[in-house]
Amino acid sequence: MVEPPRPVSVVSVVALNDLHLQLDFDDGLSRTVDVTPYVQGPHYKQVRLSEKFFKTAHIESGTVVWDNGVMLDADLLRYGPPKPPKPEKVKAAKPSKPAKPAAKPKPKAKPVKAKAKAPAKKVAKAIKPAKKAKPVAKPAKAKPPAKKVAKATKPAAKAAKKKK
Repeated sequence: MVEPPRPVSVVSVVALNDLHLQLDFDDGLSRTVDVTPYVQGPHYKQVRLSEKFFKTAHIESGTVVWDNGVMLDADLLRYGPPKPPKPEKVKAAKPSKPAKPAAKPKPKAKPVKAKAKAPAKKVAKAIKPAKKAKPVAKPAKAKPPAKKVAKATKPAAKAAKKKK
């Protein structure tokens, strides 16, 4: 569709078969227009369904009008339907991190073999007692007093024998 340079008016209309109109405009253009896409609403039902009623098209104030009062704008018939405006592209800021859903539990990560074994060995070494460690010296066992006495008496007995 071309943007209308100025509003136009229909100066003559002839209804043809199959919802086509032969139109002459005040800017000198003559054309045949298929009005099927323009007469789809419920108000245009009589225009669409009755060829006899479609042929009652006439001009009032520069627009095409039918006997029941429905009309088609001259600019629509001349230039076609307006094109929808193109949406502007909005540059969205990139999110730093996507939002994580709170309902989903986090899957447990499997430990990496190399990383999992190294700490386990260190812990095992720390827990095991040292094999080569010397035990703490135990106090000497006390000998029974009889032996001490015997030892003490034996030299004393020897000394007593020598004195005799």
